[in-house]
Amino acid sequence: MMVAAGSNNAFAINGFAGLSNTQIFSFFFMFLLFNGYVVLEAISLAAFYITAKPRHGRVRTAAIWHFAASVLFMLAFVSTVWGAPAEKAFIGTTSPPYELGVGTRAVLIFVGIGLFAGPGVLCLMVGFLQGARQKRELREAAYAAA
Repeated sequence: MMVAAGSNNAFAINGFAGLSNTQIFSFFFMFLLFNGYVVLEAISLAAFYITAKPRHGRVRTAAIWHFAASVLFMLAFVSTVWGAPAEKAFIGTTSPPYELGVGTRAVLIFVGIGLFAGPGVLCLMVGFLQGARQKRELREAAYAAA
């Protein structure tokens, strides 16, 4: 990856021309982080859609947990703007030697992960557990009525 970005051959990735290794690493880290948030948001919205459907005349309240997870994942996604590469890199320094230390912008990214994405995953898990419990209760009530 770094070899293709820094070489001068015809197949080199010219979008990274003039960037240091820490800046390229920051780009790929943010790419993975963004896609992770997209996957978590898609899971929480799909779970909300499935859980919010009325079953046997009752609505499961586990959908509230999935909705809360969706909101927290959106806030986590917005928190990536705090570490936006206005300085081209949020990890390490851009002056020699190019070290991969934790920069001041990276701290804001990790705050976004800890304050929003972590509780979002917790809300998603609680929603799944409560949804399974409520589904079992509805199924048992339907069997008892039949």
